[in-house]
Amino acid sequence: MNTAAIGLSTAGLVVVMGTWVAYMATIPRGTVPARPVGSIILQALGIALAISAVIWCSLGTGTSGVAVFAPAAVALMMGLGFFWLLSIRKTPIGDLRVKTGDSLLPFEAATSDDQIFHTDDLAGKRTLLKFFRGGW
Repeated sequence: MNTAAIGLSTAGLVVVMGTWVAYMATIPRGTVPARPVGSIILQALGIALAISAVIWCSLGTGTSGVAVFAPAAVALMMGLGFFWLLSIRKTPIGDLRVKTGDSLLPFEAATSDDQIFHTDDLAGKRTLLKFFRGGW
C-alpha cells in the first residue's frame, strides 16, 4: 500500500475542502474579499497535492489506486470549480445603477406558480422590484 500517495491525496482534499468552507463562511457575513489571494493559493496547493498523489501512486508500487484516485479526483474537481467560480463572479454587464423613477424595461417571467408575469401588469402602479443575484 502506498501510504505516501494516500496521505498526499487526503491532504489535497482536506486543503481544498477546508478552503471552500472558509470562503463560503464569508458570504453570510458579507465579508467576501475582493481578491481572495489566500484562498487561491490554498486551492492551488490542494490541487498540486492531489496531482502529486496521482503521480506518486502511478510511479510507486502497491494497490492503493482507489484510496488515492478518489480523494484526488474530488480535490481536482472542487479546486478547479473554485477557480471557475472566481472567473465568473463579476457581473458581465458592469456596474448597474437604477434610480427611483426610472422606467421599467419590459420583461416577462414565470412565477413560482408557473403563471406568466408581464411588466405590463404593473403599469400605473408604484412598484419596488428587488433582484437577488444569489447567496454567493
